[in-house]
Amino acid sequence: MNATLEQEYLCPHCSHINAIELDTHREMYREKYTTCDKCGSHLEVVPADGIGEKINLIVSLASSDIALR
Repeated sequence: MNATLEQEYLCPHCSHINAIELDTHREMYREKYTTCDKCGSHLEVVPADGIGEKINLIVSLASSDIALR
């Protein structure tokens, strides 16, 4: 059974709080591309294992040559 969770993260460009849904079993350590709801920056989000069975989101500005999926 796969658990889909909504996770929150800050945009590294404008610090707006965004949310993203993740299928934790299938999408761990895989890049996911999205845009910030406020400033429109293209973002790359990578879910990773955190301390105490929590999920860390590694968020960075996506390269301009990567098309959003």
